[in-house]
Amino acid sequence: TGAGTGLQESESTLHDRRPANQLRSWIIETKYSETALAHEANLDEWREPTIWVIEPKDSCLVLGKSQKGRAFLNLSYLEEQNINLAVRQSGGGAVLVAPEDMLWVDIFVPKESKFWIADIAKASIWIGKIWDDALKRLDIECSLFDENFYRSEASDLICFIGRAPGELFIDNRKILGISQRRSKFGTRFQCALIINWKPEHMIGAYTSAPIPNLGNLISRAGIASGCEKQDALNAFLSVLPSL
Repeated sequence: TGAGTGLQESESTLHDRRPANQLRSWIIETKYSETALAHEANLDEWREPTIWVIEPKDSCLVLGKSQKGRAFLNLSYLEEQNINLAVRQSGGGAVLVAPEDMLWVDIFVPKESKFWIADIAKASIWIGKIWDDALKRLDIECSLFDENFYRSEASDLICFIGRAPGELFIDNRKILGISQRRSKFGTRFQCALIINWKPEHMIGAYTSAPIPNLGNLISRAGIASGCEKQDALNAFLSVLPSL
């Protein structure tokens, strides 16, 4: 358990099934936590290359640190649907975390690691290629976005409407989102792979936002990746590069 984070080792169905000799390269931990606590984890706690598989206890709408769009939130809808609200320490638009609908993996790369990349875009593309290789093992064909960041008023509100280097798409609809947090110690990549795309709660949360056709933009922003959660995790861990 990370010191001071309140995160707990998980006893859920997601497990690391790699051979023991492969486990020596990365520290791999499964965390069972409220969504807000997982986002509060401090980069100072990590010194070694680390993978966190995070299994959230709750459904939660997570806003970027700028908190754009808070004024448009339908808080009563979130309360009715038992959806919590949290703010992460990285930027970008809102992400809906739902335990059964997303595989959430955090990857910490220290500055001393041979995999450290100073360029933000190139670093995300490196992460995206690992996920792309993993999904190919599951016969899932997707495209990796390797162009400049695409932002709009809608994507500032809803993360999955935007496009960032390294993110993965099927038919121009996002299946993998990537964000970064950086410190003097290294980079924490937060990766969200969509298992089931259910946009209705995000639409319900932002019914009053003054953006034309926002509901349609949200609906078409993402798509299910086409794989099971455990299969995706196994494939990802199997293609991790050795340190």
